[in-house]
Amino acid sequence: MELNIIGHNFMHIVIAVLAGILFIVSLLAYIRTKRNKFMFICGAFLIFSIKETILAVNIIAFGTDPLMMLTHFLDLVILTLFALGIFR
Repeated sequence: MELNIIGHNFMHIVIAVLAGILFIVSLLAYIRTKRNKFMFICGAFLIFSIKETILAVNIIAFGTDPLMMLTHFLDLVILTLFALGIFR
């Protein structure tokens, strides 16, 4: 059970960091091209990163429901697909 909690906390940290990296990449793309689509993408990743950071702090401090692990895994998959789309 303890390993599951560590994995859950780690997943939140990974998602928050990945969203932050994607925010920076999309911000640099917006600055370089001045295309509005990158501004919206940048805002979405910033909000996603803030949300995950808040969740990570809350979960590490207070714990969570084990069923939430599936939604976090799906968030990680979504961010990975976004990252592949941006970097390729």
